[in-house]
Amino acid sequence: MRNLTSETEAYFEQLNRDRAATQTASLFIADRLREALGKQDIPLLLSLIPYIETGEGELLCKYIGETHRLLRILYIIRLEQKYHMNLFCTGCPDQKALMDKYLLTLFALRRLLFRLSQSSMEEATLFLQQNQLSVFAVHIITQEDLILPDDALYEKIQELHAHCWSDEEARLFASLIEHR
Repeated sequence: MRNLTSETEAYFEQLNRDRAATQTASLFIADRLREALGKQDIPLLLSLIPYIETGEGELLCKYIGETHRLLRILYIIRLEQKYHMNLFCTGCPDQKALMDKYLLTLFALRRLLFRLSQSSMEEATLFLQQNQLSVFAVHIITQEDLILPDDALYEKIQELHAHCWSDEEARLFASLIEHR
């Protein structure tokens, strides 16, 4: 027990020492997001990836869980841009809208996964149909934030996106989930 107490105290002491740096990084990321999303400047937006992975923003990943989700979103956008797909950030004028879209997508996918009620399944289906997601968005969100996605969920996702994914995208998704 004493060791756990010492580790906890050390963690919070380090957190206190890193406070100024994390606040500076947080403000930088918020400013960059505001500017990039406001102009839909994708290269500027994606410049946050190295800043968060290896730069001053790395501390935020250590202390603030939302930074992990932001990094996932940036990975999604980078892949979508590379493969000329609709970008996850389209229609998101600011950080709040971007994070809301991610969380609402996650909640919709979880509703499909857990099949709580018919009405929750219908709401999730409607949300996912109205917010056409790329293969990469679906794959990354299900792999990183869902608890053990199953085959039934993947079949439902494929069914919901059949109208908006090309044959090539559907094959890509099938390949991605095959190797999970």
